Amino acid sequence: MRASPRDRRGPALAALCLALILISAPAAAEEAAFRVLPGGTVCEASVQVTASEYAFWSPGLMGERVPLQVEDLEVLGPSGPVEYRETRRGIITFPEGNYTITYRVPVRDNHLVAVFDKPYTITVSLPGGFDVRNPLIGMVSPGGVVSSGPNGTTEITWDRADAMEVRFYAPEREILLTTFGTIWLSVAVVLLLPYFVLRRRGDE
Repeated sequence: MRASPRDRRGPALAALCLALILISAPAAAEEAAFRVLPGGTVCEASVQVTASEYAFWSPGLMGERVPLQVEDLEVLGPSGPVEYRETRRGIITFPEGNYTITYRVPVRDNHLVAVFDKPYTITVSLPGGFDVRNPLIGMVSPGGVVSSGPNGTTEITWDRADAMEVRFYAPEREILLTTFGTIWLSVAVVLLLPYFVLRRRGDE
């Protein structure tokens, strides 16, 4: 007995809905992790790539690409390190595939920046003693979520971002800011108090 067109419509509709769900579901973004080492002057990076080439660079003052000088560079495949070749300054090539690239890069003035050619899930980990939450001396680029990590660390995460920027500070800078703020507030009170006293006498 042949199924009626109405009977066949149900499975076909279900298959169409499943196909639409699979098409509309966004692919998981590759991950990039940056861990600032104690002292705040060196960062360890780990970036997932599906490619045959990778460039190490940071934006310059005019937005130009400035090549980065990295150390301890490794390109890791499923079975371990693979050979790579530096074709130009800051650019390496390797066989097409899925890899994790690890390296170290200097951190200057407590300022960390990374830019990618496509969206990544980005994580930055700061060691204990550093923070970003005071907006007067710290900064996190839009989309970054700050949370407390293990062992007193601070973590900032971005979901599907093609860039990140962090400016962190040590506790002594926050203490210094509070001290200067208190001094300036005291000076302002001393300078403005006679004005308010004279004005009040004038109103009387």
